[in-house]
Amino acid sequence: MRALYASVIVAAMTVAIPANASEAEFLETLEGNWSGGGSIRLKPEQNPVNVNCELASDAAAASLSMNGSCSAMIVMSRAIGADLTVNGASYSGTYIGSPRGPASLSGNRNGDTVSLAVAWPETGREASMELSSTGNALQIVTTEAHPETGEPVVTAQLSFERQ
Repeated sequence: MRALYASVIVAAMTVAIPANASEAEFLETLEGNWSGGGSIRLKPEQNPVNVNCELASDAAAASLSMNGSCSAMIVMSRAIGADLTVNGASYSGTYIGSPRGPASLSGNRNGDTVSLAVAWPETGREASMELSSTGNALQIVTTEAHPETGEPVVTAQLSFERQ
């Protein structure tokens, strides 16, 4: 009887644990037109600026292209985007949106979040980026070390809704 009870509990736990979606299925959740905003810092040592953003994403089985822009009032407008490819469980590509120029991206996905290392080749500066998707919501957060203190600083925190 105990063996049967234990088998039922193990079977129930197995059914309740969601399997990770394939990379193609995950990328599909990122496709579409997105609108939102949040805050960005042009440099880690500067104060954050509130922005409004528009983003369009196109996904394929092993790639994702995101293109858009963020603006702060009428004063500033900046193109943002990323081109990612997936090879197995590894993500790599290019990020556009920093005043430092294009950066390389590399990382992997855990659940609904892709964690990426961001590296600007010409400056040697590095950051981290998390791209999270939960159905009709998308969030992008970048973190970088403060140049003087070394403490982590959130340099972009953007939240989007599917349009």
